Amino acid sequence: MFAALWRASIWHPDAIPPDEWKFRNLKRVALPVYDLVAIGGGIWAACFGSPVLRALFEQHVIDMAGIALAVSALVCLLGVIFPRLWRWEIAGKVTLVALLAAYAAAVALFRTNPDPSAGFAAFVLVLALPLPIFRLSLLGEEIKDRREEEV
Repeated sequence: MFAALWRASIWHPDAIPPDEWKFRNLKRVALPVYDLVAIGGGIWAACFGSPVLRALFEQHVIDMAGIALAVSALVCLLGVIFPRLWRWEIAGKVTLVALLAAYAAAVALFRTNPDPSAGFAAFVLVLALPLPIFRLSLLGEEIKDRREEEV
C-alpha cells in the first residue's frame, strides 16, 4: 500500500516529466508547505479566533471560516501530493483564494471603526494570494495540454 502511495505522490522520481523540472521544487516543497501553513492558520483561527475579525463577526462565524480555510487547504494539499487529484486541488485553491480575498476585503473595507493599522493585515493577506493564483494558472495550462494530447 505504501509503495502505491509513493508511486502516486509528487515525490516519486517519475511524477514530474523532465520538461516540467523547473517546477519540481514548487510542486514538491513550496506548495505543500504553503498548504500546511494554511491548514495551521485555519486551525489556529478556529481555536483562538482573530482579534481583527472579532470586531466584525460573531465567534462562530470566525470558527467556521477557520475550519473552511483548514479544510480547503487540506484538499489543496492532497491535490498537490497526489497529482491525479488535480480537480480537488483546483476546487481547494479556488476556495482558498476566495476565503483569503474575503478576509482581506473584510479587514480593509468593513471595519466599523476604521483603523489604518488594519490595512497592514489586509496587505499581508493579499500577499498570500499570488502563489495559489499562479498554481491555478499552471493547472489550467496542464488541462489545456492534456486536451491537446487527446486530440
